[in-house]
This record gives sequence, C-alpha cells and structure tokens, in this order.
Amino acid sequence: MAALFGDAAAPQFETGWLWPCNVQAWQCWIGVQTQWRVGMGGREGLDYSGVRVYLDECTSLCGDERREVFKGICAAEVASLEVWAQQAKERANNNQ
Repeated sequence: MAALFGDAAAPQFETGWLWPCNVQAWQCWIGVQTQWRVGMGGREGLDYSGVRVYLDECTSLCGDERREVFKGICAAEVASLEVWAQQAKERANNNQ
C-alpha cells in the first residue's frame, strides 16, 4: 500500500488470499485509491462521489452486485482508517 500512496505511514497488511466473491470489490478498491479526502489530520475517508464515478465509468456493475462491491469498498476503507489511526497513535506514543 505504501507504494500506492507514496507514504511511509500507509497501513501494512499481511499477505493473504481473497475469496473469489471478493475479487471484484478488491479490484475496485484498488481503482478508487485516488479518491481519498484528506484533511489536516490526514486521510478522512473516501470521496463517495468519486467512488460512484469510478463504478459508473470503469465497471459494468449494477444492482445487487454493485451494492455488494460498494460494501466491500467501504469495509476496506474502514479497515484502512483504523490501521492508520492505530499507527498514528503508536507514533505519538513513541515520540513522547
């Protein structure tokens, strides 16, 4: 992930395997990495209007399949934000 963001503070994930039903959501997750909203404290969440445009322009998903992929993107977003928050907390504790 650090290579995607050019950020040494990017979350570190263990190598793992995706269930086949999650591959489409993961591919879309990778595709929306330019859609982060960034504030004074860093990334705050995805810009869902940008995510919608990505899904409209770069996929042929619709209906339940699109909703499931969006849920997967949101789950990955929450997991990333949690990891970044934990990393920031650890950095703050190490700097004390």
